[in-house]
Amino acid sequence: MDIRIIEREGVDEAIDEAQRAFFSGDRAEVERHFQGHREGNSTTLLGYQGGELVGILTIRWQSNYPPFREHGVPLIHYIEIKWERRGQGLGSELMERAERFASARVRKLGICVGIFDAYGPAQRLYIKRGFIPDGRGVPGS
Repeated sequence: MDIRIIEREGVDEAIDEAQRAFFSGDRAEVERHFQGHREGNSTTLLGYQGGELVGILTIRWQSNYPPFREHGVPLIHYIEIKWERRGQGLGSELMERAERFASARVRKLGICVGIFDAYGPAQRLYIKRGFIPDGRGVPGS
């Protein structure tokens, strides 16, 4: 997988490309997602195979989740693999590349994941990659 890293530069082009492939084509949602990149608060990895954008993963260097923020743990905020390309190991490869990239800046990464069945592939991926639930339960429960 070829990786393109989006930080302070290339944001406009990344928004255009991500809108075509992800976020159900919702321009406003994609623009919200890329807020903070120009200020250095977020990094997005775009994954390509054969020139096709197949995956996206974003790291928020300062998480909004208080336990992560208090301990300086960045958040893997978003990961998605194109639906028709899932089950080929691309999510794991994208996570591996993000972990290696982040390791130059931090020692830990955090994730948050929904508990609904739609998040099943992400839940399995995170466990396989060695992420451990923090035991805090579901907020508001």
